[in-house]
Amino acid sequence: MINYDKFETWESSFADLVVRILGKEAVNKLMSSHFEYIEDAGDFVVSNSSIKTVSTEIQGWLQEREFCVFHGTRLLPEEILSVEQKGLHPLVAADREQRLREILVRHPRWNSVENRLLEVIEDIGPKEKRGRRQGQVHFSLSRSGLVNGFNHYLTHGSEFDQHVVHRLFGDQSGLKLLNSATVPVLIHVSVNGKQLIQGAHPRASYSKIVSEMGEMPGLARTFLNAWAFKAAIPNFEIESLKTDCCMMERVATPPDRILSMEKLDRFAAH
Repeated sequence: MINYDKFETWESSFADLVVRILGKEAVNKLMSSHFEYIEDAGDFVVSNSSIKTVSTEIQGWLQEREFCVFHGTRLLPEEILSVEQKGLHPLVAADREQRLREILVRHPRWNSVENRLLEVIEDIGPKEKRGRRQGQVHFSLSRSGLVNGFNHYLTHGSEFDQHVVHRLFGDQSGLKLLNSATVPVLIHVSVNGKQLIQGAHPRASYSKIVSEMGEMPGLARTFLNAWAFKAAIPNFEIESLKTDCCMMERVATPPDRILSMEKLDRFAAH
């Protein structure tokens, strides 16, 4: 199984792919080059081939493999057990009402905003006025990106909940309750290559980006740039990128796809 941050899980097979595209001589030239920016390393590969060829080859490589992706959130104790037993489910805004009431009832201004809760939930959920998370589950390809980069999911929980409390209170006070009442959890999930490709390009498909837009899909670029840069600069650490490459699914994640649930003490309530 490929873990993007752990280069050893995909280095060899991706190297075989690039050698097949470019030939050993060009790959040796790549490995002896110096690049200032990670994108330049990926561009070297493309300039010695073509966007269509490289994108198509990477698509085939992706489709043949399994990947570990990560969902970061904060959960109430009973929710942890529910995920373990029932899996992850796409957001249904109406189902968040009782949870939010349980957490926010301790807010000193709760009584003055409680009557607006259902309206705000509908606005941010079904009406998609902020965030647009209704019916979705989001994952990150990079654990480091989620933990060390865009970690607001681990400090305060779901983006939906954060938008709700911002609307209700108009300041940061509601976020403090989202933090104090919940446990930070990083959920490791397995996806196959087809799921990863579809989830990383939920609007314009991978193939459409290549054939109609003439561009390399972001998922392909993520792997290509990192591999090529590290091939040229071996002491480069992929985890330092804090890569923001995400995927979205509109279906439930069953328990058998959940590899582990990691509690992160560094994000514990404070």
